[in-house]
Amino acid sequence: MDGGSVPSLETPALLVRDKGPRYQRCSDGEGKGAQPSCSALYPRGRPRRSRRCGGCGPRPPGRSQVVHLFQDGKDREEDVMPEYKGRTEMARDDQEGNITLKIHHVRLEDKGLYRCQVQIGNRSREGTVTLQVAVLGSAPYIHVKGYNAGWIQLVCRSVGWFPKPWAQWRDPQGRVLPSELEAYSPDDAGLFQTALSSRVRDSAVGNVSCTVRSTALGQEKTAAMLIAAPPPERVSSTVVALAMILPLLGLLIVMGICIIWKQRKAKEKLLYEQVMEVENLLSDHAKEKGRLHKALKKLRSELKLKRAAANSGWRRARLHFVAVTLDPDTAHPKLLLSEDGRSVTLGDRRQPVPDNPQRFDFVVSVLGAEYFMDGCHYWEVYVGNKTKWILGVCSESVSRKGKVTASPANGHWLVRLSRGNEYEALTSPQTSFRLKEPPRCVGIFLDYEAGVISFYNVTNQSHIFTFTHTFSGPLRPFFEPCLHDGGKNTAPLVICSELQKPEEPTVPKPEEKSHANGDMALKVDSSLLPPPAPELPPLKDMIQSWPSDMGPALQGLEFPPF
Repeated sequence: MDGGSVPSLETPALLVRDKGPRYQRCSDGEGKGAQPSCSALYPRGRPRRSRRCGGCGPRPPGRSQVVHLFQDGKDREEDVMPEYKGRTEMARDDQEGNITLKIHHVRLEDKGLYRCQVQIGNRSREGTVTLQVAVLGSAPYIHVKGYNAGWIQLVCRSVGWFPKPWAQWRDPQGRVLPSELEAYSPDDAGLFQTALSSRVRDSAVGNVSCTVRSTALGQEKTAAMLIAAPPPERVSSTVVALAMILPLLGLLIVMGICIIWKQRKAKEKLLYEQVMEVENLLSDHAKEKGRLHKALKKLRSELKLKRAAANSGWRRARLHFVAVTLDPDTAHPKLLLSEDGRSVTLGDRRQPVPDNPQRFDFVVSVLGAEYFMDGCHYWEVYVGNKTKWILGVCSESVSRKGKVTASPANGHWLVRLSRGNEYEALTSPQTSFRLKEPPRCVGIFLDYEAGVISFYNVTNQSHIFTFTHTFSGPLRPFFEPCLHDGGKNTAPLVICSELQKPEEPTVPKPEEKSHANGDMALKVDSSLLPPPAPELPPLKDMIQSWPSDMGPALQGLEFPPF
């Protein structure tokens, strides 16, 4: 329709009645979009100001009957009838001056009169348009009902039409055949289903057609049945049924044979691929076995070199031995310190000590009295048969109050024995590992300028773990004897006053008079002395500690002696 230009959708337009009714087709129960439209009557150009755009509805105007409302530059879903929500949209054509309401998924109940109202400022116009809904049904289906005295009884059926369709029969010459029975009935959805019956002579060879037409849409659907030759004088319904069923049955049998043959070929192909995969795996396994033999020889050489390097690093670290003592001003109230400040154990109750900023009040720990800001420093701590302990180095600036998360980011470089032979470096996240031989004496080496803190097993002269970091500020030794662990962890941590022999580390003898922060005595039983260091374990035993996923690859290999 011609009219003035449509303004921006941020301003309302003025709509009037469209020319004539429109019909919308619905197929298979799914309605497509209907587009009733109306044109603008106001002069071309954009209004300066907009206040309200009215809605469209199939009943007299009212808030509860609005199909679509566009106001203040946007769609207003809250004022739309529930059955139309999500199914409508408004489109415009600036060239033609049209405003179109699109209705998606059209239903039968959508038919009726729609009013379109547009308001700009104080000006308001409206128009109406009638929406007719029509549904094109299914293609007709013709079947033989029976045979009697030279006549063939045919029935034509079709469903899903709206409004009520028109139907007729035609003979092979195109002439209209009279219908003996016509039935049109609506289903639960309101769509019509039709049944049309007629008779033809058995001598009428050719196509007999049935046509169903929608008068609203002007479209029709036709089906035809070929009458090949006159049937015998008496053809029973059983014979007719067999004539239709047997070809279908034969087709199904052929299809079944084809499917079974394809499945068998697929299984044979799959079996062949599996056999080839196994052969490839066996070949790869043989190659991998040879590669592992070479790798083991190389590992044996590397292990010798690493063991020699670790031993050399430990011996070089011992050249920087320092005599470390404990700082009682930093000790947690439950810790008992010896009088010479070289041993610490956990008491049963808190001691009456002054609360100062340097003292730990939650973490049951104590720091060394020495401050390290440069150079290399090495000290040894006798742990004996303790089941839990934490040793290392921390920054002087670490928090002493409340719960603290130990990590290098927070100024802690610590190693912990948690249970059994499970050790952890308190990194973030924590690094867990096991040792071939648990240490009875732990050596700690600090190289401030190199940014290295290394831990050594003095018992067998092996390396435990190394932290690397760029240090700033004073560093102090850190000691935590941990809880008693049901009486199995009551022994003290003892700082060695001199270097211990690797083969026979001894417990330093504290003074007879010792105190907990100056008050309680401490004695060390000679039974805590460790046995001599064992020989270096065979390579096979060392490989057993490797990750479990290497186990299958090492099966059947012989390990040379170290």
